[in-house]
Amino acid sequence: MSDTTSTPVEVRRLWPSDMEAYRDHLLRLDGRSRHERFGGGMSDDFLVHYAESCFGQGDLLYGALIDGKLVGAAELRSNAAIWSEQAPFGRHIHAEAAFSVEEGHRRRGIGEKLFRRIQRAASNHGVEVIEIICLPDNIGMRMLAQKFKTHFTFEESNLTGRLRARRPTPFSLMREAAGDAVDFGVAVFDAQWRSYVAAQSAPAEQERSNDRAA
Repeated sequence: MSDTTSTPVEVRRLWPSDMEAYRDHLLRLDGRSRHERFGGGMSDDFLVHYAESCFGQGDLLYGALIDGKLVGAAELRSNAAIWSEQAPFGRHIHAEAAFSVEEGHRRRGIGEKLFRRIQRAASNHGVEVIEIICLPDNIGMRMLAQKFKTHFTFEESNLTGRLRARRPTPFSLMREAAGDAVDFGVAVFDAQWRSYVAAQSAPAEQERSNDRAA
């Protein structure tokens, strides 16, 4: 077994301090992956601006990391505030889920890990119905969603899958809050580590640039 497939995958919530890592993940998506995720071949500029808009009160993001590198992500986006843990309380919140996994890291269960995490998060953040919109030719997404008993219908030029989230329990809400606290601490540490590595590598990059200019 190769190192790539044997390295453990860490799935955790992403926070605003992870925005640059999320942006870089989107930029690494190849043309096919961009088409499947966004319904078209989106430009780098679009992806940069998209990443910057993904951490509002109606957004929950989760990442799959291998050796600290973000290689997959799942989003749960709603017009209602779902930032904090909460029970549904009859608000009938629908949220759209979307997934992306870099080509070199597919076929090792990352999508399924992210889907399970999104499903759990929806239950504990007041979402009652998860919606998944994908192109008809996105067979991988359809097969993944159907593992979780998602029912798809054809709407306009897309397929829309709907999955009802489970109702939360007091224990699941406490578990979610504790997990978010841990993930937040890890995110802060990761951001500081990335800044440290960048600062350490900057002089070497400058020296190489000067050598090329000489």
